[in-house]
Amino acid sequence: MRHELKYLIPLSERDTLARYVAWHTLGDPNADSDGIYTVRSIYLDTSRGVMYRAKREGVRERMKVRVRGYGEVDLDSTVGLELKRKRGSTAWKRRARMTLDEADRWLRGNGIPHDVDDPDAARTFRYFVLRRSLKPAVLVAYERQAFLGAHDPTLRVTFDMNLRGRFTSSLTRLGAVAPVTVFDRHFILEVKFDHHFPRWLKPELARMGAQKRALSKYVLTIDACARATHGRRASFAGGRELRPGLLQTSI
Repeated sequence: MRHELKYLIPLSERDTLARYVAWHTLGDPNADSDGIYTVRSIYLDTSRGVMYRAKREGVRERMKVRVRGYGEVDLDSTVGLELKRKRGSTAWKRRARMTLDEADRWLRGNGIPHDVDDPDAARTFRYFVLRRSLKPAVLVAYERQAFLGAHDPTLRVTFDMNLRGRFTSSLTRLGAVAPVTVFDRHFILEVKFDHHFPRWLKPELARMGAQKRALSKYVLTIDACARATHGRRASFAGGRELRPGLLQTSI
């Protein structure tokens, strides 16, 4: 059982907080030399926005369905097909890896790639997508600075900055420009762990007055893109394919 807690932190606190966290943790070996890398995800949803509404309405048990890549992404890039179940602040995730081109063709009905790392997870992902009639809804992108627990190997602390996105109806747009800014003065601090919240982080959170918050990058980006397109918050057009021209809005 994995716990995920999120906090909205002013960008003005980033350097101070990063130095403090780095003192207690290790750097992410998969990151660039500056410790930062780009995360790109296309989230899938039904035409009625079942995933979106579940988060908006505070449903305790929820599902996220996404295709995720890192850095500069093209059709030959390896991506993850992820099913993430959440219950409150706890989460479980299954992931299968293949190229973006293979993922797009796999979900369109082609045979499973021979070199997929977890065929069962890939089949489960496609079954869920087909059973729920899920379609690509939005591209979410941000820069991530990650820290790993020095004494607790399950601990992961991340700074997710420059959250941005765009509507999309195609998985092949995972590497596209994301022009709509969600936050420009804040970043999302995520603390993930299996057993115990790091005690050393509590005084710094208290100093900043940071409170645990429900911060769904998917919902935040959908709403930001809807405001940029229509000037209002998003609601989904029931029974019709989700794309910008058919997205209904409500105040």
